Amino acid sequence: MVKQFALPSYVIWIFAGVAFVSAGTLAVFEWTFGLGAVVLAGIVAYIGYRFFFRPAFIEMDIMKSGEPATAVILESWDTGRKINDNPRLGLKLEVRPPEMVPYQVEVQHNIKEEERRMFREGRVLHVKIDSRNPKKVAILPKAS
Repeated sequence: MVKQFALPSYVIWIFAGVAFVSAGTLAVFEWTFGLGAVVLAGIVAYIGYRFFFRPAFIEMDIMKSGEPATAVILESWDTGRKINDNPRLGLKLEVRPPEMVPYQVEVQHNIKEEERRMFREGRVLHVKIDSRNPKKVAILPKAS
């Protein structure tokens, strides 16, 4: 499986944040420019966290402490996005927890190009679900 956040994306955010913080620190005597740079660095850091790190942290948390279940792929499509030249698929899953009624959920998942055949309609996947919000699903690395 492919990591859910790409190295080049978050590295760019980190360098941008460091650049803005450095500019703000160097311009400490010009307080308006320094204040603006610090605010801008904070905004860049928040956006980087919100869109790149937070989803990965949520998925890692679900993989660590989620409840195991199986899911059947009802529909699979290419989202048109690529991360590190690997496609991002949209999947409509029917999640079948052991002691709950099956339900449907849509997720996006990064895969390697050679794994595309593993994510076809009808395939059974092992997943973990968040006990607090069953709509949050993490696909385990090994598909059955």
